[in-house]
Amino acid sequence: MTLESVVFAVLSGFALTGGIVTVFARDVTRMVVGLAAFLLAIAGFFVYWKASFLGVVQLFVYVGGVLVLFVFAIMLVHRSTQGSPDLETRHDIAALTVAGGLFIMVVTALRDFVHDPVAGAIQTGTDEVAAVLLGPMLAHFEMAAVLLLAVLVAVVIIVGGEER
Repeated sequence: MTLESVVFAVLSGFALTGGIVTVFARDVTRMVVGLAAFLLAIAGFFVYWKASFLGVVQLFVYVGGVLVLFVFAIMLVHRSTQGSPDLETRHDIAALTVAGGLFIMVVTALRDFVHDPVAGAIQTGTDEVAAVLLGPMLAHFEMAAVLLLAVLVAVVIIVGGEER
């Protein structure tokens, strides 16, 4: 067993454990910790595949940005009498059905376009990624930023709306 196999197995186990904790934990804080473990493992996979720039981007954008946004949202969630976040409505079956349907739609739509992502990541450097993000994909990149900002504003409005 080579060192690469061991690293891959450890990262896979970390990602699977984080994903399972995220899906099955009932406490919101544990869900965020599981998501953090999963996202850190994905950043590790990028570094493993010699795409260190994407690993750093994953670390800063998702682990540093999105997780902070989730923690901020948890702080704004209504609290129960015990002090924990109040999660009254959990639609596990409906959420699973919607997520499964969305996964099938995305895989069906992208199956002709995805060839070998690992080989492309190994040959892609920061110059090529910057040329794509700041070139033809700039509008998409900015729309994603605006969408995240709109979601944050919507959360603040929804949570603060009941107090007025």
